[in-house]
Amino acid sequence: MTNQPRPLPRVTPLYEPYHRYARQHELRLQRCQGCGHVRYPFATLCPLCHSEGTEWARVSGRGAVASFAICHQAFHPWFQDRLPYNVALVELEEGPRLPTNIVGVRNEDIRIGMEVEAEFEDVTEEVTLVQFRPKKGRASAGDDRPRAGR
Repeated sequence: MTNQPRPLPRVTPLYEPYHRYARQHELRLQRCQGCGHVRYPFATLCPLCHSEGTEWARVSGRGAVASFAICHQAFHPWFQDRLPYNVALVELEEGPRLPTNIVGVRNEDIRIGMEVEAEFEDVTEEVTLVQFRPKKGRASAGDDRPRAGR
């Protein structure tokens, strides 16, 4: 295994509330106080109504895989011993799409439309990663039961 440190997101002032709630294992996103639009990526103004009023609203953490890729090349040394790995875009029930990883399932079993739910990985005192796993009750890694659509 490589001894390189894991690449982690920077906790900037705009993203600090997101990371603070993630450390508490809560998924919260910005919601416009003017029009109610839930947004990601975060911004100081609502992209729909341009209101500056923002609150950090708890969201369900449920969604579906909108897109994904399986990486067979390590773009950072930390990933070298973890090949292949997936990078996914999950569309939450509330609308925003989050870049993430799908865990608890073999890469070859990930599908567009797969229902997923948030899971939190405490990496450091400052950073907890929000990842997604197949919704409970769905087949997961090592589960060879037949599934619809296969």
